Amino acid sequence: MSCLLRLIIIFLGSQLMAGAFTQLMFNLNVIPREKVFWIEFFKELTTKPPFYVMILGMVFLFIGVCYPLKKR
Repeated sequence: MSCLLRLIIIFLGSQLMAGAFTQLMFNLNVIPREKVFWIEFFKELTTKPPFYVMILGMVFLFIGVCYPLKKR
């Protein structure tokens, strides 16, 4: 993997994670603070797309960081 491709994959992963995190925070802000049931919130979270977008961003970030560069 070239250095440029590696940077693009890391950038893509970080942008996906940032966008998903923003959407998840908006979802969490809708719930009143005294009525937060965390187990139910996390069960509901697995049915929403931002959770899977964040996982995809983590995968891209992991590939970009851990995949070795091309040998010259």
